[in-house]
Amino acid sequence: MLYNFKMETIMKTKTIIVFYLILFLTGIAITGFPQGITNSGGYITGNSTSYMTFSGGGDMTLKSTTADRTTFGNMKVDFTGTGTYKLTIPDDSYITLAGNLTLSDTLLLEASSSGMASLVMSTTAATVTGAYAKVEQHIPAQDEWHMISSPVSAATANVYLGIYLMKWNEPDSTWSFITSTTDPLNVTQGYFAWSASGISSPQDVTFEGTLNTGNKTVSNLTYNSGSNKGDGWCLVGNTYPSAVEWNNSWTKSNIDATIYIYDGTQYKTWNYNLPAISNTLPNGEIPPTQGFWVKANAANPSMTIPNSERCHTSNSFYKGSESIIPDMLNFSITGNGYNDRMSIGTLDEATEDFDSEYDAYKLFGIEAAPQLYSYINDIKFAVNLFPEITENKVIPLGLKTGAAMEYTIEVEGLDNFNLSTGVYLEDYLTGNMTNLRENPVYTFNAEEGLDEDRFVLHFNVDNTDIELTETENNVSIYAFDNTVYVNYQLKVPGNVVVYDMIGKEIISKNLNPDQLNKLTVNHGKGYYIVKVFSKEAVKTEKVFIN
Repeated sequence: MLYNFKMETIMKTKTIIVFYLILFLTGIAITGFPQGITNSGGYITGNSTSYMTFSGGGDMTLKSTTADRTTFGNMKVDFTGTGTYKLTIPDDSYITLAGNLTLSDTLLLEASSSGMASLVMSTTAATVTGAYAKVEQHIPAQDEWHMISSPVSAATANVYLGIYLMKWNEPDSTWSFITSTTDPLNVTQGYFAWSASGISSPQDVTFEGTLNTGNKTVSNLTYNSGSNKGDGWCLVGNTYPSAVEWNNSWTKSNIDATIYIYDGTQYKTWNYNLPAISNTLPNGEIPPTQGFWVKANAANPSMTIPNSERCHTSNSFYKGSESIIPDMLNFSITGNGYNDRMSIGTLDEATEDFDSEYDAYKLFGIEAAPQLYSYINDIKFAVNLFPEITENKVIPLGLKTGAAMEYTIEVEGLDNFNLSTGVYLEDYLTGNMTNLRENPVYTFNAEEGLDEDRFVLHFNVDNTDIELTETENNVSIYAFDNTVYVNYQLKVPGNVVVYDMIGKEIISKNLNPDQLNKLTVNHGKGYYIVKVFSKEAVKTEKVFIN
């Protein structure tokens, strides 16, 4: 926890404002008045050779409520008189500068629960002179972790007085609390902040200093793999007083195409190679003062945040050209007052393993919220793409719940998904096999905890009916990677035998009633025959071992 005290007295006097304006005006919705300028719909168009000076003996407001309609060239804030005055850009305003910014007095960018002021300097070479900027940040909810970043240079932890502040160390996969108010908040680095209601922590903080602008090289990127290492997870941040769009225009090396932003409950993702339907971060826009995760995938990772991708956005600070992928299924789970999403689909360029340009890891949110994901071996996926759906393909789904209660899984995208492919959700606990094309909503009860053996997604490329008789429905056989799964829900003992394609017995195992059985096959990649025997039924399946 950071403790310190700071007192500041500001004289505020309302007088007539004198300003000088050289720009081009389009439209008539601009109003000049003693306290400033309001543009509520027309266009103010300036360029790098035009100038505007805000001056006079009193406070002033610059307001533009429509994004990308108010552009000044070079702007200067230089009040006269003996008082301390400021130019305020309100929390619902969007201002663009095509030239340089000179601050001889205070420029205040406001924030509230409704949003944040947005200031875009559109020219990469533009400069900011004067450390008189104040950027407000509103933390939208207390008693939750929030990812934050500094929009000014030379900021220190003093900004977050009375707030818990943590930083991440990738080389040894550790967190550490920041306890000194003089510790720097490094430009382009992300942090986690916790405002606690029980000790009256503030929800509104203010950064003061020189606004960041221009291209910014991210300096805290590392990659260390292995036990007790960070495996390339790096916590970075939006360094500008505006949103920035995550896309393929960023200069990066050995960095995955997906970013992850925590919204106080769950992680939102955006992969710029995938359509919006498989992403949960609106438009890939990273709000101002927002931290986010990137994943390095090899040694010597590097990344530069491009000034050219700054943009105005109506997205709030988070608590939280598109390619077309028609074969994409989006699953959501709802329960306990929360929801979560995951996606599964196909793409020619994808592989059966994790693809840094397409797939997304599953990062868990709060314990109370349900979490749904697919998995391969030890990798958990929020987005999982395959090159194709092969015959009788199966994908295990992981489930994590924070309370014993009813939950609902719903799937979207079936109308776009290959219509010749049947899609079925199997619930091992209840024995239900749901044809998702007929009923895309499945409701069930679950206990609290992690369960990676309950659900399996089945694909049938011929779209033939896989409805089973009552006895057959109690025995299901499938394979994933190098493991054969036999869900044996009969009340009598049984036996399973695995044969190669020439009929040679490879493995056999006794089956106990009402159990999920796993058999590891280490005899090479290819097709195998699995046969289950009991006094009530005999069932045979052909499976593929990878």
